[in-house]
Formats: sequence, C-alpha cells, structure tokens
Amino acid sequence: MKDDQSVSRPLGRRHTLQLLGAGLAVGGLFGAGGCNKDQGGSSGGSSQGASAKGAGCNTPVDDAAKTQRRTLQYVDKAVDPQKKCIDCAQFVDAQYAPCGGCKVLPGPVKPEGGCLAFAPKTAAPAASPG
Repeated sequence: MKDDQSVSRPLGRRHTLQLLGAGLAVGGLFGAGGCNKDQGGSSGGSSQGASAKGAGCNTPVDDAAKTQRRTLQYVDKAVDPQKKCIDCAQFVDAQYAPCGGCKVLPGPVKPEGGCLAFAPKTAAPAASPG
C-alpha cells in the first residue's frame, strides 16, 4: 500500500492562488503598520511622504516591503512587454519621480517593471448616444 503523504505533487492553480492571497494579506498587514511612521516626525522607516518623493527610484524599502515585492515577483523590467507597470491600473505616475508608485507594492516601481498583480487599465466607457 502506498503512503499518499510521501508522494510529492506540484502545486495546483487553486493552492498557488491561496498562497498568493495569504501572502498579500500578510504583506498588507505589515505594510499598514508602517503607514504613519514619518507623519509623527520619527525617522527610520520608509513611507511615501515628502522625503520619499525626493529620493526617486532609489527610495529604500523596509523588510516587509521587500517580502511583499518578492511575493508578487516584482522586476524592474517586465517579462511580458504587454504587462508593464506603466500600463497597469495600480500604477501611480510620478509618485517617486522619475519612477512611479503602486497601489499594491510599497516603494518605487519602474514604469517598465512588472509583477503578478498586473491589472490592465480600463478605458473610460463611451457615452451612449441618446
């Protein structure tokens, strides 16, 4: 009789998505904890305040942000040219000039970068005649 627990199987799509969702939830909790660090005048954390805007693409990110960026597999140059950050609905233009920001990833993202959270920008609905 075979022991089913000793057999190694590749992750299925459902399990992979569950792990990704759990990673995003945990990353969001860590990211939300540091949102007000620079607003109170304390230093030592990276936030998206005025000091971050001046550093541009070289703005440092903390360990929780690095983990979230790894989880979403962010790269400075998109693997798929059709899925660049500049074409994503999450992209925030010129937040870290000359780089942009992201609603999902903390810290600067390059316009030509990419990650797993890509969501195409939707065109504004055309006004219907009449």
